[in-house]
Amino acid sequence: MTNITIASPMAIGTQTATDAQKLALALKVFSGETLTAFARASVTNGKFVKRSIQSGKSAQFPVFGRTKAHYLKSGQSLDDKRENIQQGERTIVIDGLLTTDCLVSDIDEFIAHYDFRSPYATQLGEALAISMDASVLAEVAKEALNTSENVAGLGKGGVVTETLATGNTLGINKETGVAVRKILLQVKAKMASNYVPATDRYCFVTPEIHAALASNLDFLNSQYGASATLSNSNVINMDGFQIIECPHLTAGGDDPTNTIQGDGHAFPSTYATKSPLLICHKTSVGILSLKDIAFEQARRPEYQADQLIAKYAIGIGGLRPESTFMGIINNPG
Repeated sequence: MTNITIASPMAIGTQTATDAQKLALALKVFSGETLTAFARASVTNGKFVKRSIQSGKSAQFPVFGRTKAHYLKSGQSLDDKRENIQQGERTIVIDGLLTTDCLVSDIDEFIAHYDFRSPYATQLGEALAISMDASVLAEVAKEALNTSENVAGLGKGGVVTETLATGNTLGINKETGVAVRKILLQVKAKMASNYVPATDRYCFVTPEIHAALASNLDFLNSQYGASATLSNSNVINMDGFQIIECPHLTAGGDDPTNTIQGDGHAFPSTYATKSPLLICHKTSVGILSLKDIAFEQARRPEYQADQLIAKYAIGIGGLRPESTFMGIINNPG
């Protein structure tokens, strides 16, 4: 039988520590503190349509179209004026049970003089959050590329491009910040034409794009009339869009070959290296939750260890292409 991977709380990095190395590290005093990874909270949680089911493998998300108003003259019947409201639906399937875990050996816990279960549990939860973020954002990108209307007459999304002037390059600079705003204004007009609600609009960007905007807010405000603000949580609000930085913007969903339904959530490869802006409304993507995020602990007596597990049964899919756009900034020439 192959050796089982057991967490090494007293190892440096990801190396497998020898017993001597564990003991050497365990003798060091950390004043009851441990160094943990920076918190990587979900950036998409609460920003998209979510539906929970108690059982089943899929669920329908209805999408309604529009109708028209008519004047009714004396003696006319509403029956002669009525028009059916078109509607459609999208079916979102459960991908499977997304899991992450670690195995904590009793002997390591006896020797260590600090608590490492809590940091491990935190990291497990954050791993699920990041995986869900990446899956949701991949579906946002795919919905922006969708060339079909969900319901006839509601409109479509698309890709909006802006090319920098000769001599400039994409980066943390004024020109990139201006290009981002030009894209947002174009998308704002397109969303208004599609009757997308003015609230709950988001723009997810890479850290570099976010830094380009943050470093140029004074310039943008002086040139364009207080177009943007920066909140304490490092979120930029610009022209009706909440701009949120996401390091894993184009990562795509984890482990697509082991989903029980669907083909996973790969980010469109053509745009993955182009620092895209993912601009959308809350209704652009749906999240189907079968079992919400949960933690459990299981005893593994054969290894004299405890297994810490985090799990989440979800499915993700696009809903409204008319509320979803992708922005691309091109270098000149």
